[in-house]
Amino acid sequence: MFGMSYVIFKKCLALIAAIMLLIVSVDERNLPAPEGARIVSRQRYVLEDYYMSNQGVTNDGTYFYFSGKKNLGKAKMEDGEIFRINTSPIPKELQELGCDHIGGLSCYNGIIYAAVEDGPDYLHPFIVLYDAQTLAFIGRYYELPQQLHTEGVPWCAIDAERQELYTAEWSNATVLNVFALDDLHLLRTVPLSEPIDRMQGGEVFGGVLYLSCDEENDLKRVFSVDPVTGTVQVTFNRNVGRAFEAEDLTVYPDADGTPVFCVLDRGARRKSMNLTKYQTD
Repeated sequence: MFGMSYVIFKKCLALIAAIMLLIVSVDERNLPAPEGARIVSRQRYVLEDYYMSNQGVTNDGTYFYFSGKKNLGKAKMEDGEIFRINTSPIPKELQELGCDHIGGLSCYNGIIYAAVEDGPDYLHPFIVLYDAQTLAFIGRYYELPQQLHTEGVPWCAIDAERQELYTAEWSNATVLNVFALDDLHLLRTVPLSEPIDRMQGGEVFGGVLYLSCDEENDLKRVFSVDPVTGTVQVTFNRNVGRAFEAEDLTVYPDADGTPVFCVLDRGARRKSMNLTKYQTD
């Protein structure tokens, strides 16, 4: 009897997932093509996978690592299927400070660096470290200067070559915050050549910081920033539309070394995620 009930339950979940994917496809219908890039592929996450992937994404060349608001997930890059999860990753002592939200991620040397924040006053911005193999908290976290993160810390990005970690304010950021990777003490702030609004995620590739922004228009552009000079440029316009909220992004090289930009978008109905891969023209 139990076996039959389980089979029926799984079939019901599959039906619900199929319906949700159909709804997502309706939201995507008639969206204009990106400008300056092309879509390589798209993976959709619904049901339990949605809760593991609705905030952040990074990669180490073999695996994608995702964050939900209060969860972590791991998937093989070859198929994108989430196979490992951590449903209680925020340390208890940070929960007691009000921390209840994991944002963007970055990965280096087998460690996941996660942006963790409280709210609604955003008094305690943290970077929390997790083991990439197991997704377990490794017992290390660093509180960032609150005066530089007055709206929380929605993302972080590691520059492995320079041994630095970057953050910025969420809205209308005018400077890039630069921290030493070894102990996350503040090294400097770099003025940006123009303000960037609603930054949701960042990743460094080839010495350049790329940013995903949830602009209040249909473009949802990907920007590039020179971490040394602060020069800001538009890499491409995604033209995602207002049916989706832009979240984090990650970048990896294809077989020819050309960057592939993987951007997370949350459906306006709040129960679906797209991981869309782009390559620039």
